[in-house]
Amino acid sequence: MADGHDSGRGDTGGPEADPLERYFRPRPGSHAVAGGDGDIEGVTIDGMPAPRVPVEGPRGPRRPGRGLSPRAAMTARRQKRFLMLTGTMSAFVLLTSGGAWAFQNYVTGMIDKVSVGGLGEGDGPKGAMTILVAGVDRRDGLTKAQQKAAKLGHQQGERSDTMMLVHVSRDHDSVSIVSLPRDSHVTIPAHKSNGSEGAKGTRVPSRPGKLTWAYQFGGPDLTVSTIKRATGLSIDHYVEVNFYGFVHMVNALGGVDVCTEQPVDDAKSGLKLPAGTSHVDGMKALAFARARYSLTGGSDLGRIDRQQQFMASMLKQALSTKTLGDPVKSTKFLNAALKSLRVDPELADNLPELADQMKNLSTDDMTFAKVPLANPDHQAVLWNSASAQSTVQWDQGKARDLFTKIRKDEPLAEQAKKPSATPSQKPGNGLTVPPEEISVRVLNAIGTRGLATKAGGQLEELGFDVTVPPGVARTGLQKTQVQYGPDGADSAKTLAAAIPGAKLKKVSSLGSKVQVMVGANWDGVRKVEVASPGASPSPRPGIDTDTATQKLCG
Repeated sequence: MADGHDSGRGDTGGPEADPLERYFRPRPGSHAVAGGDGDIEGVTIDGMPAPRVPVEGPRGPRRPGRGLSPRAAMTARRQKRFLMLTGTMSAFVLLTSGGAWAFQNYVTGMIDKVSVGGLGEGDGPKGAMTILVAGVDRRDGLTKAQQKAAKLGHQQGERSDTMMLVHVSRDHDSVSIVSLPRDSHVTIPAHKSNGSEGAKGTRVPSRPGKLTWAYQFGGPDLTVSTIKRATGLSIDHYVEVNFYGFVHMVNALGGVDVCTEQPVDDAKSGLKLPAGTSHVDGMKALAFARARYSLTGGSDLGRIDRQQQFMASMLKQALSTKTLGDPVKSTKFLNAALKSLRVDPELADNLPELADQMKNLSTDDMTFAKVPLANPDHQAVLWNSASAQSTVQWDQGKARDLFTKIRKDEPLAEQAKKPSATPSQKPGNGLTVPPEEISVRVLNAIGTRGLATKAGGQLEELGFDVTVPPGVARTGLQKTQVQYGPDGADSAKTLAAAIPGAKLKKVSSLGSKVQVMVGANWDGVRKVEVASPGASPSPRPGIDTDTATQKLCG
Protein backbone atom coordinates (compact mmCIF):
# COMPACT_ATOMS: atom_id res chain seq x y z
CA MET A 1 0.00 0.00 0.00
CA ALA A 2 3.04 2.31 0.25
CA ASP A 3 3.42 5.00 -2.37
CA GLY A 4 6.79 6.08 -3.71
CA HIS A 5 5.78 9.71 -3.67
CA ASP A 6 5.47 9.75 0.14
CA SER A 7 9.15 10.39 0.63
CA GLY A 8 8.90 13.60 -1.34
CA ARG A 9 6.39 15.25 1.03
CA GLY A 10 8.84 15.89 3.77
CA ASP A 11 6.93 13.74 6.36
CA THR A 12 9.06 12.66 9.28
CA GLY A 13 6.91 9.69 10.15
CA GLY A 14 8.01 7.50 7.23
CA PRO A 15 5.92 6.02 4.44
CA GLU A 16 3.56 4.21 6.84
CA ALA A 17 2.90 7.23 9.07
CA ASP A 18 -0.59 7.77 7.57
CA PRO A 19 -1.71 5.09 5.09
CA LEU A 20 -4.96 7.02 4.28
CA GLU A 21 -3.27 10.34 3.52
CA ARG A 22 -2.76 9.46 -0.13
CA TYR A 23 -6.48 9.64 -0.75
CA PHE A 24 -6.46 13.38 -0.01
CA ARG A 25 -3.59 14.53 -2.20
CA PRO A 26 -4.14 17.59 -4.40
CA ARG A 27 -5.09 17.01 -7.99
CA PRO A 28 -2.58 17.66 -10.76
CA GLY A 29 -2.37 21.34 -11.54
CA SER A 30 -3.39 22.33 -8.01
CA HIS A 31 -1.75 25.49 -6.72
CA ALA A 32 -1.14 23.78 -3.39
CA VAL A 33 1.46 21.32 -4.69
CA ALA A 34 3.75 21.64 -7.68
CA GLY A 35 3.95 18.49 -9.70
CA GLY A 36 2.40 15.23 -8.50
CA ASP A 37 0.65 12.24 -9.99
CA GLY A 38 -0.02 13.36 -13.51
CA ASP A 39 -1.69 10.05 -14.44
CA ILE A 40 -4.27 10.21 -11.68
CA GLU A 41 -7.06 12.76 -11.62
CA GLY A 42 -8.75 13.47 -8.33
CA VAL A 43 -9.06 10.95 -5.50
CA THR A 44 -7.85 7.39 -6.08
CA ILE A 45 -8.90 4.29 -4.25
CA ASP A 46 -6.49 1.38 -4.60
CA GLY A 47 -5.11 2.94 -7.74
CA MET A 48 -8.51 3.48 -9.38
CA PRO A 49 -9.64 7.07 -10.06
CA ALA A 50 -12.92 8.03 -8.47
CA PRO A 51 -15.37 9.70 -10.87
CA ARG A 52 -16.31 13.31 -10.55
CA VAL A 53 -19.87 13.73 -9.27
CA PRO A 54 -21.67 16.95 -10.25
CA VAL A 55 -23.52 18.50 -7.25
CA GLU A 56 -26.82 20.16 -8.06
CA GLY A 57 -29.49 21.28 -5.62
CA PRO A 58 -31.79 24.08 -4.46
CA ARG A 59 -29.05 26.53 -3.60
CA GLY A 60 -31.24 29.56 -4.37
CA PRO A 61 -30.50 32.34 -6.84
CA ARG A 62 -26.80 32.43 -7.65
CA ARG A 63 -24.81 35.62 -7.55
CA PRO A 64 -24.62 37.06 -11.06
CA GLY A 65 -21.46 35.95 -12.78
CA ARG A 66 -19.05 38.20 -14.53
CA GLY A 67 -20.85 37.54 -17.76
CA LEU A 68 -24.07 39.38 -16.67
CA SER A 69 -24.67 42.90 -17.84
CA PRO A 70 -24.99 45.68 -15.21
CA ARG A 71 -28.74 45.88 -15.88
CA ALA A 72 -29.19 42.14 -15.36
CA ALA A 73 -27.17 42.31 -12.13
CA MET A 74 -29.36 45.18 -10.86
CA THR A 75 -32.51 43.17 -11.66
CA ALA A 76 -31.15 40.18 -9.75
CA ARG A 77 -30.37 42.30 -6.69
CA ARG A 78 -33.89 43.81 -6.75
CA GLN A 79 -35.40 40.35 -6.95
CA LYS A 80 -33.39 39.27 -3.91
CA ARG A 81 -34.48 42.32 -1.89
CA PHE A 82 -38.12 41.74 -2.89
CA LEU A 83 -37.98 38.14 -1.71
CA MET A 84 -36.46 39.21 1.60
CA LEU A 85 -39.11 41.94 2.07
CA THR A 86 -42.07 39.69 1.29
CA GLY A 87 -40.66 36.99 3.53
CA THR A 88 -40.33 39.44 6.44
CA MET A 89 -43.86 40.77 5.90
CA SER A 90 -45.28 37.24 5.82
CA ALA A 91 -43.54 36.41 9.09
CA PHE A 92 -44.89 39.62 10.67
CA VAL A 93 -48.46 38.82 9.58
CA LEU A 94 -48.20 35.30 10.97
CA LEU A 95 -46.81 36.53 14.28
CA THR A 96 -49.34 39.31 14.79
CA SER A 97 -52.35 37.26 13.69
CA GLY A 98 -51.29 34.49 16.03
CA GLY A 99 -50.48 36.81 18.94
CA ALA A 100 -54.04 37.01 20.27
CA TRP A 101 -54.40 33.25 20.09
CA ALA A 102 -51.06 32.77 21.80
CA PHE A 103 -52.10 35.16 24.60
CA GLN A 104 -55.44 33.42 25.03
CA ASN A 105 -53.80 30.00 25.14
CA TYR A 106 -51.30 31.35 27.67
CA VAL A 107 -54.02 32.73 29.95
CA THR A 108 -56.32 29.73 29.75
CA GLY A 109 -53.38 27.41 30.24
CA MET A 110 -52.04 29.20 33.31
CA ILE A 111 -55.29 29.78 35.21
CA ASP A 112 -56.70 27.11 37.50
CA LYS A 113 -60.26 26.02 36.75
CA VAL A 114 -62.98 24.77 39.09
CA SER A 115 -66.33 23.30 38.13
CA VAL A 116 -69.18 24.98 40.00
CA GLY A 117 -72.80 23.87 40.02
CA GLY A 118 -75.68 26.31 39.78
CA LEU A 119 -74.09 28.91 37.51
CA GLY A 120 -76.11 30.58 34.76
CA GLU A 121 -75.71 29.49 31.16
CA GLY A 122 -74.00 32.79 30.29
CA ASP A 123 -73.59 34.48 26.92
CA GLY A 124 -69.85 34.17 26.44
CA PRO A 125 -67.95 37.43 26.92
CA LYS A 126 -71.01 39.48 25.86
CA GLY A 127 -73.82 41.17 27.76
CA ALA A 128 -74.34 41.85 31.46
CA MET A 129 -73.00 39.32 33.92
CA THR A 130 -72.84 38.83 37.68
CA ILE A 131 -69.72 37.20 39.11
CA LEU A 132 -69.32 35.83 42.63
CA VAL A 133 -65.81 36.54 43.95
CA ALA A 134 -64.75 34.59 47.03
CA GLY A 135 -61.58 35.38 48.95
CA VAL A 136 -60.50 32.03 50.32
CA ASP A 137 -58.34 31.50 53.38
CA ARG A 138 -56.66 28.38 51.98
CA ARG A 139 -53.74 27.06 54.01
CA ASP A 140 -53.12 23.76 52.21
CA GLY A 141 -49.76 23.74 50.44
CA LEU A 142 -48.26 26.52 52.56
CA THR A 143 -45.23 25.93 54.74
CA LYS A 144 -45.43 26.68 58.45
CA ALA A 145 -43.17 29.70 57.89
CA GLN A 146 -45.54 31.08 55.24
CA GLN A 147 -48.58 30.53 57.46
CA LYS A 148 -46.83 32.25 60.35
CA ALA A 149 -45.80 35.23 58.22
CA ALA A 150 -49.35 35.63 56.87
CA LYS A 151 -50.90 35.10 60.33
CA LEU A 152 -53.10 32.35 58.89
CA GLY A 153 -52.71 29.79 61.66
CA HIS A 154 -52.08 26.10 61.09
CA GLN A 155 -55.57 24.68 60.60
CA GLN A 156 -56.04 22.58 57.49
CA GLY A 157 -58.85 23.06 55.00
CA GLU A 158 -60.37 26.08 53.28
CA ARG A 159 -62.53 28.93 54.53
CA SER A 160 -64.18 31.85 52.79
CA ASP A 161 -63.18 35.14 54.37
CA THR A 162 -64.55 37.71 51.89
CA MET A 163 -67.41 37.58 49.39
CA MET A 164 -68.40 40.09 46.73
CA LEU A 165 -70.85 40.24 43.86
CA VAL A 166 -69.25 41.88 40.83
CA HIS A 167 -71.79 43.02 38.23
CA VAL A 168 -70.46 43.95 34.78
CA SER A 169 -72.86 46.17 32.82
CA ARG A 170 -74.34 45.12 29.49
CA ASP A 171 -71.98 47.34 27.52
CA HIS A 172 -69.02 46.47 29.76
CA ASP A 173 -68.44 50.16 30.49
CA SER A 174 -69.08 50.04 34.25
CA VAL A 175 -68.72 47.64 37.17
CA SER A 176 -70.69 47.47 40.43
CA ILE A 177 -69.17 45.65 43.41
CA VAL A 178 -71.37 44.67 46.37
CA SER A 179 -69.61 43.40 49.49
CA LEU A 180 -71.45 40.71 51.46
CA PRO A 181 -70.59 40.55 55.19
CA ARG A 182 -69.16 37.12 56.01
CA ASP A 183 -71.34 36.87 59.16
CA SER A 184 -74.57 37.64 57.29
CA HIS A 185 -77.55 35.75 58.73
CA VAL A 186 -78.73 33.60 55.79
CA THR A 187 -80.47 30.33 55.06
CA ILE A 188 -78.07 27.64 53.88
CA PRO A 189 -79.93 25.31 51.47
CA ALA A 190 -80.11 21.54 51.92
CA HIS A 191 -76.99 19.72 50.80
CA LYS A 192 -74.85 16.62 51.31
CA SER A 193 -72.32 16.75 54.13
CA ASN A 194 -68.65 17.01 53.20
CA GLY A 195 -67.72 15.62 56.60
CA SER A 196 -67.97 18.93 58.50
CA GLU A 197 -71.57 18.33 59.63
CA GLY A 198 -71.63 14.63 60.41
CA ALA A 199 -70.84 11.63 58.24
CA LYS A 200 -69.76 12.47 54.74
CA GLY A 201 -72.54 12.12 52.19
CA THR A 202 -75.43 12.34 54.65
CA ARG A 203 -78.29 14.71 53.83
CA VAL A 204 -78.15 18.04 55.69
CA PRO A 205 -81.47 19.94 55.81
CA SER A 206 -81.91 23.62 55.00
CA ARG A 207 -81.18 25.74 58.09
CA PRO A 208 -80.07 29.23 59.13
CA GLY A 209 -76.40 30.06 59.55
CA LYS A 210 -73.62 32.51 58.73
CA LEU A 211 -72.74 33.12 55.09
CA THR A 212 -69.11 32.10 55.60
CA TRP A 213 -70.23 28.60 56.67
CA ALA A 214 -71.55 27.83 53.19
CA TYR A 215 -68.04 27.52 51.74
CA GLN A 216 -66.75 25.55 54.71
CA PHE A 217 -69.62 23.04 54.50
CA GLY A 218 -70.01 22.75 50.74
CA GLY A 219 -67.36 24.70 48.84
CA PRO A 220 -68.22 26.81 45.77
CA ASP A 221 -71.41 24.87 44.94
CA LEU A 222 -73.08 25.50 48.29
CA THR A 223 -71.80 29.07 48.39
CA VAL A 224 -73.39 29.85 45.02
CA SER A 225 -76.73 28.29 45.97
CA THR A 226 -76.76 30.14 49.33
CA ILE A 227 -76.13 33.55 47.75
CA LYS A 228 -78.65 32.92 44.97
CA ARG A 229 -81.26 32.19 47.62
CA ALA A 230 -80.34 35.22 49.74
CA THR A 231 -80.22 37.74 46.87
CA GLY A 232 -82.59 36.35 44.25
CA LEU A 233 -79.87 36.88 41.64
CA SER A 234 -78.57 34.54 39.00
CA ILE A 235 -74.82 33.95 39.34
CA ASP A 236 -73.13 33.68 35.95
CA HIS A 237 -69.51 33.08 36.92
CA TYR A 238 -67.33 32.20 39.89
CA VAL A 239 -63.88 33.53 40.83
CA GLU A 240 -61.87 32.39 43.83
CA VAL A 241 -58.87 34.37 45.09
CA ASN A 242 -56.27 32.64 47.23
CA PHE A 243 -55.11 35.01 49.97
CA TYR A 244 -51.47 34.04 49.78
CA GLY A 245 -51.45 34.46 45.99
CA PHE A 246 -52.93 37.88 46.65
CA VAL A 247 -49.62 38.76 48.36
CA HIS A 248 -47.69 38.04 45.16
CA MET A 249 -50.05 40.23 43.12
CA VAL A 250 -49.34 43.21 45.35
CA ASN A 251 -45.60 42.60 45.28
CA ALA A 252 -45.67 42.36 41.48
CA LEU A 253 -47.10 45.90 41.42
CA GLY A 254 -44.37 47.16 43.73
CA GLY A 255 -46.85 47.69 46.59
CA VAL A 256 -49.96 49.86 46.97
CA ASP A 257 -51.08 52.86 49.04
CA VAL A 258 -53.43 52.45 52.01
CA CYS A 259 -54.51 55.01 54.60
CA THR A 260 -55.71 54.90 58.20
CA GLU A 261 -57.01 57.61 60.47
CA GLN A 262 -55.11 56.44 63.57
CA PRO A 263 -51.92 54.43 64.11
CA VAL A 264 -52.54 50.66 63.90
CA ASP A 265 -50.97 47.86 65.92
CA ASP A 266 -53.04 44.72 65.40
CA ALA A 267 -51.58 41.60 67.03
CA LYS A 268 -53.97 39.17 65.31
CA SER A 269 -53.18 40.27 61.76
CA GLY A 270 -49.65 41.53 62.44
CA LEU A 271 -50.49 44.96 61.02
CA LYS A 272 -48.46 47.96 62.22
CA LEU A 273 -49.00 51.26 60.41
CA PRO A 274 -48.71 54.94 61.29
CA ALA A 275 -51.67 57.28 60.84
CA GLY A 276 -52.08 58.61 57.32
CA THR A 277 -51.02 57.11 54.00
CA SER A 278 -48.58 54.19 53.82
CA HIS A 279 -47.12 52.30 50.86
CA VAL A 280 -47.33 48.61 51.79
CA ASP A 281 -46.03 45.36 50.35
CA GLY A 282 -48.04 42.18 49.89
CA MET A 283 -47.86 40.87 53.46
CA LYS A 284 -48.89 44.21 54.99
CA ALA A 285 -51.64 44.60 52.40
CA LEU A 286 -53.03 41.20 53.40
CA ALA A 287 -52.95 42.21 57.06
CA PHE A 288 -54.65 45.52 56.19
CA ALA A 289 -57.46 43.71 54.36
CA ARG A 290 -57.95 41.17 57.17
CA ALA A 291 -57.40 43.28 60.32
CA ARG A 292 -60.55 43.47 62.40
CA TYR A 293 -60.33 43.77 66.14
CA SER A 294 -57.92 46.65 66.74
CA LEU A 295 -59.46 48.82 64.00
CA THR A 296 -63.20 48.24 64.22
CA GLY A 297 -63.82 46.64 67.60
CA GLY A 298 -64.47 43.25 66.03
CA SER A 299 -66.91 44.57 63.42
CA ASP A 300 -66.69 43.10 59.94
CA LEU A 301 -68.19 46.25 58.40
CA GLY A 302 -65.07 48.36 58.91
CA ARG A 303 -63.02 45.61 57.32
CA ILE A 304 -65.28 45.72 54.26
CA ASP A 305 -64.52 49.44 53.94
CA ARG A 306 -60.78 48.75 54.06
CA GLN A 307 -61.05 45.94 51.53
CA GLN A 308 -62.90 48.22 49.14
CA GLN A 309 -60.32 50.96 49.68
CA PHE A 310 -57.54 48.48 49.02
CA MET A 311 -59.19 47.17 45.83
CA ALA A 312 -59.53 50.73 44.53
CA SER A 313 -55.85 51.42 45.25
CA MET A 314 -54.77 48.16 43.64
CA LEU A 315 -56.87 48.89 40.56
CA LYS A 316 -55.35 52.36 40.24
CA GLN A 317 -51.84 50.92 40.51
CA ALA A 318 -52.56 48.13 38.00
CA LEU A 319 -54.01 50.57 35.45
CA SER A 320 -51.29 53.18 35.86
CA THR A 321 -48.85 53.89 33.05
CA LYS A 322 -46.04 52.84 35.38
CA THR A 323 -47.46 49.31 35.26
CA LEU A 324 -48.94 49.09 31.76
CA GLY A 325 -45.87 50.79 30.26
CA ASP A 326 -43.46 48.43 31.99
CA PRO A 327 -43.50 45.01 30.27
CA VAL A 328 -41.60 43.36 33.10
CA LYS A 329 -43.92 44.66 35.83
CA SER A 330 -47.11 44.03 33.84
CA THR A 331 -46.01 40.48 33.03
CA LYS A 332 -45.19 39.77 36.67
CA PHE A 333 -48.60 41.08 37.71
CA LEU A 334 -50.39 39.00 35.07
CA ASN A 335 -48.54 35.84 36.13
CA ALA A 336 -49.21 36.49 39.83
CA ALA A 337 -52.90 37.14 39.14
CA LEU A 338 -53.32 33.99 37.08
CA LYS A 339 -51.63 31.88 39.76
CA SER A 340 -53.86 33.39 42.47
CA LEU A 341 -57.21 32.62 40.86
CA ARG A 342 -59.55 29.71 40.30
CA VAL A 343 -62.41 30.38 37.92
CA ASP A 344 -65.18 28.42 36.24
CA PRO A 345 -64.15 26.93 32.85
CA GLU A 346 -66.39 29.18 30.74
CA LEU A 347 -64.98 32.35 32.32
CA ALA A 348 -61.45 31.01 31.82
CA ASP A 349 -62.09 30.64 28.08
CA ASN A 350 -63.63 34.11 27.79
CA LEU A 351 -61.26 35.96 30.12
CA PRO A 352 -58.84 37.38 27.50
CA GLU A 353 -61.64 38.78 25.35
CA LEU A 354 -63.53 40.12 28.37
CA ALA A 355 -60.37 41.81 29.66
CA ASP A 356 -59.81 43.41 26.26
CA GLN A 357 -63.39 44.78 26.23
CA MET A 358 -62.90 46.35 29.66
CA LYS A 359 -59.39 47.73 29.13
CA ASN A 360 -60.56 51.37 29.11
CA LEU A 361 -62.27 51.26 32.53
CA SER A 362 -61.03 53.68 35.17
CA THR A 363 -61.63 54.03 38.90
CA ASP A 364 -64.51 56.39 38.07
CA ASP A 365 -66.33 53.52 36.34
CA MET A 366 -66.33 51.24 39.39
CA THR A 367 -68.98 51.61 42.10
CA PHE A 368 -68.69 49.98 45.51
CA ALA A 369 -71.77 49.23 47.61
CA LYS A 370 -72.63 47.39 50.81
CA VAL A 371 -75.80 45.45 51.57
CA PRO A 372 -78.15 47.71 53.60
CA LEU A 373 -78.36 46.44 57.18
CA ALA A 374 -81.09 46.31 59.80
CA ASN A 375 -78.79 45.18 62.63
CA PRO A 376 -75.01 44.64 62.45
CA ASP A 377 -75.08 42.76 65.76
CA HIS A 378 -78.14 40.53 65.49
CA GLN A 379 -78.09 37.86 68.20
CA ALA A 380 -79.29 34.54 66.85
CA VAL A 381 -79.33 31.00 68.26
CA LEU A 382 -78.03 28.74 65.50
CA TRP A 383 -77.96 24.96 65.21
CA ASN A 384 -74.34 24.51 66.32
CA SER A 385 -74.61 26.34 69.68
CA ALA A 386 -77.13 26.68 72.48
CA SER A 387 -76.10 30.28 73.10
CA ALA A 388 -76.82 33.25 70.85
CA GLN A 389 -74.20 34.30 68.31
CA SER A 390 -73.59 37.68 66.72
CA THR A 391 -74.71 37.81 63.10
CA VAL A 392 -75.33 40.57 60.55
CA GLN A 393 -78.98 41.08 59.68
CA TRP A 394 -79.86 42.60 56.31
CA ASP A 395 -82.55 45.22 55.79
CA GLN A 396 -84.63 43.00 53.55
CA GLY A 397 -86.59 45.82 51.87
CA LYS A 398 -83.58 47.94 50.94
CA ALA A 399 -81.52 44.86 50.08
CA ARG A 400 -84.26 43.78 47.71
CA ASP A 401 -84.10 47.17 45.99
CA LEU A 402 -80.32 46.83 45.63
CA PHE A 403 -80.46 43.39 44.06
CA THR A 404 -83.36 44.39 41.81
CA LYS A 405 -81.20 47.16 40.33
CA ILE A 406 -78.43 44.64 39.69
CA ARG A 407 -80.85 42.21 38.07
CA LYS A 408 -82.17 45.02 35.83
CA ASP A 409 -78.61 46.17 35.03
CA GLU A 410 -79.25 49.64 36.46
CA PRO A 411 -76.59 51.92 38.01
CA LEU A 412 -76.48 51.67 41.80
CA ALA A 413 -75.33 55.23 42.44
CA GLU A 414 -78.59 56.85 41.33
CA GLN A 415 -80.22 56.19 44.71
CA ALA A 416 -77.30 57.54 46.67
CA LYS A 417 -77.56 61.33 46.74
CA LYS A 418 -74.21 62.48 48.04
CA PRO A 419 -74.51 65.55 50.33
CA SER A 420 -72.77 68.60 48.93
CA ALA A 421 -69.45 69.64 50.43
CA THR A 422 -70.44 73.33 50.31
CA PRO A 423 -74.22 73.60 50.84
CA SER A 424 -76.04 76.93 50.79
CA GLN A 425 -76.43 78.78 54.05
CA LYS A 426 -80.00 79.82 53.38
CA PRO A 427 -82.94 78.23 55.27
CA GLY A 428 -84.48 75.41 53.32
CA ASN A 429 -81.07 74.23 52.14
CA GLY A 430 -81.58 70.70 53.50
CA LEU A 431 -79.78 71.28 56.82
CA THR A 432 -81.91 69.80 59.58
CA VAL A 433 -79.57 69.34 62.58
CA PRO A 434 -78.49 72.56 64.37
CA PRO A 435 -74.89 72.91 65.60
CA GLU A 436 -76.03 72.73 69.25
CA GLU A 437 -77.10 69.10 68.72
CA ILE A 438 -73.87 67.99 67.10
CA SER A 439 -70.93 66.51 69.00
CA VAL A 440 -67.77 66.54 66.94
CA ARG A 441 -64.18 65.44 67.41
CA VAL A 442 -61.56 67.72 65.86
CA LEU A 443 -58.25 66.08 64.90
CA ASN A 444 -55.01 67.53 63.57
CA ALA A 445 -54.32 65.95 60.16
CA ILE A 446 -51.59 68.25 58.86
CA GLY A 447 -49.15 68.41 61.76
CA THR A 448 -49.21 72.18 62.34
CA ARG A 449 -48.90 72.69 66.09
CA GLY A 450 -52.09 73.91 67.78
CA LEU A 451 -54.19 73.89 64.59
CA ALA A 452 -56.81 71.41 65.87
CA THR A 453 -57.23 73.41 69.09
CA LYS A 454 -57.70 76.60 67.08
CA ALA A 455 -60.23 74.97 64.76
CA GLY A 456 -62.11 73.43 67.68
CA GLY A 457 -62.42 76.83 69.37
CA GLN A 458 -63.84 78.37 66.19
CA LEU A 459 -66.44 75.59 65.87
CA GLU A 460 -67.41 75.99 69.55
CA GLU A 461 -68.21 79.64 68.86
CA LEU A 462 -70.81 78.43 66.33
CA GLY A 463 -72.41 76.20 68.95
CA PHE A 464 -70.90 72.77 68.16
CA ASP A 465 -70.05 70.46 71.08
CA VAL A 466 -66.32 70.00 70.40
CA THR A 467 -63.73 67.51 71.66
CA VAL A 468 -60.07 67.90 70.65
CA PRO A 469 -58.01 64.72 71.33
CA PRO A 470 -54.30 65.33 72.05
CA GLY A 471 -51.64 64.59 69.45
CA VAL A 472 -51.65 64.41 65.66
CA ALA A 473 -53.95 61.91 63.91
CA ARG A 474 -51.96 62.03 60.67
CA THR A 475 -49.84 64.42 58.62
CA GLY A 476 -49.97 65.77 55.09
CA LEU A 477 -53.73 66.04 54.59
CA GLN A 478 -54.26 68.95 52.20
CA LYS A 479 -58.05 69.25 52.20
CA THR A 480 -60.04 69.25 55.45
CA GLN A 481 -62.38 66.26 55.76
CA VAL A 482 -65.71 65.96 57.57
CA GLN A 483 -65.99 62.26 58.31
CA TYR A 484 -69.25 60.63 59.35
CA GLY A 485 -70.85 57.26 59.92
CA PRO A 486 -74.05 55.94 58.30
CA ASP A 487 -76.21 57.49 61.04
CA GLY A 488 -74.42 60.84 61.06
CA ALA A 489 -75.10 62.06 57.51
CA ASP A 490 -77.46 64.89 58.51
CA SER A 491 -75.09 66.16 61.19
CA ALA A 492 -72.19 65.99 58.74
CA LYS A 493 -74.07 68.18 56.25
CA THR A 494 -74.42 70.93 58.85
CA LEU A 495 -70.79 70.63 59.89
CA ALA A 496 -69.55 70.74 56.27
CA ALA A 497 -71.67 73.82 55.63
CA ALA A 498 -69.82 75.56 58.47
CA ILE A 499 -66.33 74.77 57.09
CA PRO A 500 -65.46 76.36 53.70
CA GLY A 501 -63.69 73.95 51.37
CA ALA A 502 -64.35 70.84 53.48
CA LYS A 503 -64.71 67.43 51.85
CA LEU A 504 -67.30 64.92 53.07
CA LYS A 505 -66.16 61.33 53.59
CA LYS A 506 -68.25 58.44 54.87
CA VAL A 507 -66.55 56.07 57.32
CA SER A 508 -68.88 53.23 58.28
CA SER A 509 -67.09 52.41 61.52
CA LEU A 510 -68.02 55.84 62.97
CA GLY A 511 -71.69 54.90 63.32
CA SER A 512 -73.54 58.07 64.37
CA LYS A 513 -70.35 60.04 65.11
CA VAL A 514 -68.83 62.86 63.10
CA GLN A 515 -65.31 64.20 63.18
CA VAL A 516 -63.20 66.82 61.44
CA MET A 517 -59.74 66.01 60.06
CA VAL A 518 -58.18 69.49 59.90
CA GLY A 519 -56.08 69.85 56.75
CA ALA A 520 -53.81 72.46 55.22
CA ASN A 521 -56.67 74.40 53.62
CA TRP A 522 -58.36 75.26 56.94
CA ASP A 523 -59.56 78.87 56.68
CA GLY A 524 -61.89 79.37 59.61
CA VAL A 525 -65.63 78.79 59.86
CA ARG A 526 -68.87 80.46 58.83
CA LYS A 527 -72.29 80.65 60.46
CA VAL A 528 -74.98 78.27 59.23
CA GLU A 529 -78.76 78.29 59.45
CA VAL A 530 -80.92 75.19 59.50
CA ALA A 531 -84.56 74.59 58.63
CA SER A 532 -87.22 75.11 61.28
CA PRO A 533 -87.72 72.25 63.75
CA GLY A 534 -91.03 71.39 62.14
CA ALA A 535 -89.52 70.76 58.73
CA SER A 536 -89.25 67.13 57.74
CA PRO A 537 -85.70 65.90 57.10
CA SER A 538 -84.75 64.68 53.66
CA PRO A 539 -84.77 60.87 53.42
CA ARG A 540 -81.45 59.08 53.72
CA PRO A 541 -80.34 57.01 50.76
CA GLY A 542 -81.15 53.33 50.91
CA ILE A 543 -77.95 52.21 49.17
CA ASP A 544 -74.52 53.23 50.42
CA THR A 545 -72.25 53.70 47.39
CA ASP A 546 -68.86 55.18 46.49
CA THR A 547 -66.81 55.09 43.32
CA ALA A 548 -63.36 53.55 43.41
CA THR A 549 -61.94 57.06 42.97
CA GLN A 550 -63.71 58.21 46.14
CA LYS A 551 -62.22 55.23 47.99
CA LEU A 552 -58.66 56.30 47.24
CA CYS A 553 -56.56 57.99 49.92
CA GLY A 554 -57.20 61.74 49.98
